[in-house]
Amino acid sequence: MALVARILMGVTGALMVAYMVLIFSLVIIGDYSEIWDLADFPPQDFAPSALGIVLGLFFAAVFVGGVLTTFWQSHLLLKLGRDHLFRALAHRLRLCGGGLAMMWLGLYAFMNVVPLAMSMGRVAPEFMEIQWAPFEIETVFLVLAVVMAALSETLTRAAEIEDENNQFL
Repeated sequence: MALVARILMGVTGALMVAYMVLIFSLVIIGDYSEIWDLADFPPQDFAPSALGIVLGLFFAAVFVGGVLTTFWQSHLLLKLGRDHLFRALAHRLRLCGGGLAMMWLGLYAFMNVVPLAMSMGRVAPEFMEIQWAPFEIETVFLVLAVVMAALSETLTRAAEIEDENNQFL
């Protein structure tokens, strides 16, 4: 099962990076139709605002960085094997939670802030759909990040207890 998880993480991570490179390439060559589509706008005859493009690339990079961080830490968790080293588990879970929080931040900003920044001064206000929903499906990433941070604290306390017990033995 660990092999299947590693394969899925590797393929998904590679696809995310490839998609990021594709979007970056489209921006460089000036083909903005896919960019407008990502922001849920109909194709436009003009380029999105520079601020929107910069923010979009930044938050997409934050999201992909979060995915890769989470996948790498999950790989290292699977590598720990049967040695239940509480400190190592706590550290990996904390970093995994950080990666999930990055995923939430990147995706949330990409879906809510970037479309507004892209259309600033470019799209007529009647065509702009401003939607703000604080609890979309990506909130799951944030909830899992908090759970992983809590588990990390619990494992850190378990490591401290284990150290105390070992001192008595």
